[in-house]
Amino acid sequence: MSEQFTLREAKARLSEILDMVAAGVPVEITRQGAKKGRFKLILSDGEFGKRTPGSLKGKISIPDGFDDEDQDILSDFEGTS
Repeated sequence: MSEQFTLREAKARLSEILDMVAAGVPVEITRQGAKKGRFKLILSDGEFGKRTPGSLKGKISIPDGFDDEDQDILSDFEGTS
């Protein structure tokens, strides 16, 4: 079962809504009677994913010439032939 609030109510009761969502209750936000958004718990541990520096090392390669100038594109921007 989800709770429903108008946008005005949601602005005034944001802290309460966050507590409800943290408890697992989906919350819908409406504006002029139409559903405009829904909050629901995605991760219960409070973490949004940890960044591990260097975790993609060796998995990404950039081809030679990746940043070479393309004369056709330059001429389009500069108006030269």
